[in-house]
Formats: sequence, structure tokens, C-alpha cells
Amino acid sequence: MTNPYRVLAVDDEEFNLLLLEACLPADRFWLTSCRDGQSALAEFKRGTFDVILLDILMEGIDGFEVRQLIRERNKKVPIIFLTSLLDDIDSSLVNRITADPYSYYMNKSFSKKMLLEKIEQVVATYREVDASDCLYRRIEDDLELAGGVQKILLPPWCGSSDQLLYSYCYEPNFKVSGDVFQVSRIDARHCFFLIGDIAGHGIQAALYMTALQAFLKLLLADFGRQVLRPHIIMNRINEFFRNDLHGENYMTCLIGIFDFSRNTLELHNAGHPGLLVCSPSDGSVREVNPERRGSIPIGWRGGNPYLESENVRFHFEDDDIFLGYTDGLFDLCRSEDERSLDQETFLKLFGSLGAQAHPASIPFQLRSALEQIGYQIAPDDVFIVAMQKRRGRTGRFVRYLQPRTSDVSRMVGEAAAFVQKETGNSDAATRCELLLSEFLNNIVLHGFEGARQTCAGILIEVRVRADRVLISVLDRGRQWGIDPKLQKRATAVLESLNDSRSVSGRGMPIILQIASTVSRKRYRSMNETDFTVKLSEEKAKSSVRK
Repeated sequence: MTNPYRVLAVDDEEFNLLLLEACLPADRFWLTSCRDGQSALAEFKRGTFDVILLDILMEGIDGFEVRQLIRERNKKVPIIFLTSLLDDIDSSLVNRITADPYSYYMNKSFSKKMLLEKIEQVVATYREVDASDCLYRRIEDDLELAGGVQKILLPPWCGSSDQLLYSYCYEPNFKVSGDVFQVSRIDARHCFFLIGDIAGHGIQAALYMTALQAFLKLLLADFGRQVLRPHIIMNRINEFFRNDLHGENYMTCLIGIFDFSRNTLELHNAGHPGLLVCSPSDGSVREVNPERRGSIPIGWRGGNPYLESENVRFHFEDDDIFLGYTDGLFDLCRSEDERSLDQETFLKLFGSLGAQAHPASIPFQLRSALEQIGYQIAPDDVFIVAMQKRRGRTGRFVRYLQPRTSDVSRMVGEAAAFVQKETGNSDAATRCELLLSEFLNNIVLHGFEGARQTCAGILIEVRVRADRVLISVLDRGRQWGIDPKLQKRATAVLESLNDSRSVSGRGMPIILQIASTVSRKRYRSMNETDFTVKLSEEKAKSSVRK
């Protein structure tokens, strides 16, 4: 036998241990014998065993107590109880033994043949289960890696350029996903986006998604400065699905091209849920394509051209907020009645958030709100993305940066220069610079420890009003709150730190001294922190006169 069975035998009578030793040939079994439960536990902790032969009635702790302690370390190693006890009419003894699925029973009047057959049976089962568990763990590790690769291929969770602000909440149903999102600048006027959902779940859909992301980057680079149209891109992707991917799967998707100089969006829908748009001025929500024009999903069948006549042209206002999603959103169910999310509830929530929330927080606030009202069961991947025009909009300073101290220093200087320019108030600029520097460095040093790089970006927005400066910081770092007691005692705490010449612990008291209001909220995996920095009354009047 190439792999002898490792056996731990536990009995307080030496005769019984000698009997077991005589029954178990040394070339097939490595036997460790113990006279009590405590020594058996010590041996179990030191070694690895395939089976345990365990007496029930022993001095000190009995066999059932030994089993309980073993199960704290190993849930599945087989235990064969060897006992001379007689069971009662209700089979209480057998029931107690077999309450554990990996425990077995033999009377001490066994024969050698019976004992060897029983050990062979339970160890073979254990090794099969153990091998399956090892394989499952390897698959889990591979899926974890695949999920990480997918997230690297996706754009950052949030982005702000001179053209577009976007943010998305992405929750794979099981580590990997078939949901696709891509956004790319075409030229100074135009920006492309794709929202897609590849049919199926798990590894196959994830592999298609990975291949498509790579193809899209090559495709957009190949087009260069050519005039892009949604239906042209659709046809190229369809060829890729039918030819390179052998036509064995399909994808619903939206492809849109923004023209920010004319405030138009050209959109083509291939069997996907429609794109929504909200006007922040009144919270009204409407569909970009109410007539539901469009085509069949990509890859559905060959020889089916995507036509220009199916493109939809939509005119939008500067502050309109677009919302896209995959159909997993409406597969969300309530745990108590398995009722799916209804369209009316969702539209009301989006309209309310569109009128008051920061656009980049909307996907996360929506997902958090749906969970709050009971939609907790997600049988499919969930993806929500919000987009808003940035090009040509003034009066706001918006930056997306990686959590590096060098990037923070540069951005903080730019934000202070913006406040100085907008207000002519050097005191306000200095206070905003100090607040942002302290807070962002705190996030960099403490909030992102162990975080995925794809989640590590920080969005900062600064807006100037007549009498105050509003600062919003969105990040996906660690969750933490601001102690209300510290808010009331910030000045006293800072004075105490100054007196003791302490360097650490100064950041939050400084921030709370500068900001007249501070609010920090958590939506799913995103933190939103809002500060108000008041302008001095004289400076505020001066700023208004300017």
C-alpha cells in the first residue's frame, strides 16, 4: 500500500489497544495509541489522521466530549466509536453517535475482517470528500483571481474628465460576472460608452466579458479619428461574437456616443434595458428611447445587420444625469415574499436622488436604498452606472485621483487655487487647502489599507457659493464615522494636543475646527463626506460684489 492509513486509537484499557494493534498490519496502518482523551487531543493537534477509533466510556473526558473537541479543529475526519455498551429500545446511543454525519459505530466484539472493511470504507469516503474540498478550494481561488482580473479590465469605479463624470456600482453574483462596461474618449467632442450583459453566469460569461473588453480596446484604437456610429460598432462586435467566439453566446447591450458640443447622444439598443435620464432641476425621469427602437442581441444570429435607422438621437441639458443598468437589477427580490423590484419604485428613487444627490453617489445610494426596503436577494449580477456631462461646465472643481500622497498634494494645491480664484478670499483658500490635505491624507494612510486598486480612487468636488464653500469627497476605503463628542470638543482637544506637543491625532480636530458642518455617510461600499467651510462675512460680501 503506497499510502498507509494513519489511525489514532483511544481507549483507557491497554488490552483493547493491543487488540487493535494486532488487527492493523504495520505495513498498511500507522497506529498511534492513547489511554485517555487529553493525550489523544494532544496527538491529534500534532499530527494528521485518516480515522479515529474511539472508546466512549473513559476516565476524565468521555468519547463524546473528545469528539466535540476534535470537531472544533476538523469537521470531517471519520470517527469510529468502539463500545461494548448496549443500546436501549429507543436507539439513544446510536442516534447520539450518528448525529454527527462523519461518526460511525462498531461493537467491541468485532472481527478483524469487519474492522478492516469498516476502516477501508470510511477512509475512502473521507479521502474522496477531502479531495473534493481541495478541488473546490482551488476553484474558489481561481475564481477569486478571475474576478480580480475582470475588475482590472473594467474602468475605475469612478472617473472625471473634461468631458464626462461617471460612477458605477458593480456586484457580481458569484465572484465573476458577464456584465460589461466601457467608456472611452473619442476626440475633444465625442465620448463612447457600452453597457452590456453577456448571457449566462459564472466562468463562461466571465471569459466572454474578458475577451470583449480586450476586443473593444483594440477596436476603438483601430478606428482612430474616424467618425464612429453606434450601429457600425455593433456590427463589428457582432462579427467578433459570430466568428472569433464561434457564435456560441450572445449579449444584450447599449452603445452610445455623446457629442458634448451639441449636447446630443446617439444610442443603439440591442435587446438591453433602456437608458434613463433625470433632470436635477425637478427630479423628473424619462426614457432616452421611449419607443423602444433597437435590434436583437449581439451574437444572436449571423447575417443580421445593425442598421443606422435603429439609432436613436437624444438631446440633453448640461446637468442631466443618465442611468444605465443590467437586468440583474430588476431580478432583485424581497426575502419575505420573493417579490421582484418594480419599475415605479425604482424610478421614484432615481428621481429623488437625481434632484439632490451627488451624481457619482447615485448608483451606490440606489443599491443601498433597495437593500434597505427589503430587496436583498440577488440571483444575478447587479450593475448600475450614472453619467453626467462635464465639458464646458464652470464653477466646480472636480478631480478623481489615486490615493498617493504626491497626487493629494498636487490636487490640494489646485483646489486652493480654484477657491482663491472664485472668491478672492485667501483665508478661505488656505482653510480649504488645510482641510483637504488633512482629510485626504487620512484616507490615504488609513482608509485604503488592503483595498483593491480598482476601488482605491477618490473623487473630490469643490463648489463655491456666495457665503460658503462646499466640499464633497467620495471614496471606497474603510468604513468609519466621526465621533459626535469630538465635534463638540474639537477646539479643546486640539489645544490639549498643542500643549503636549503631540503630532498624531491632530487631523480630525483641525478639520472640525475649519468646517462649520461635516457629514459622513456609507452607501454599500462607498463613503460620502461633505464639508461646509463658511466665508467670513466681509469676504463673502466682497465675493458677491465681484
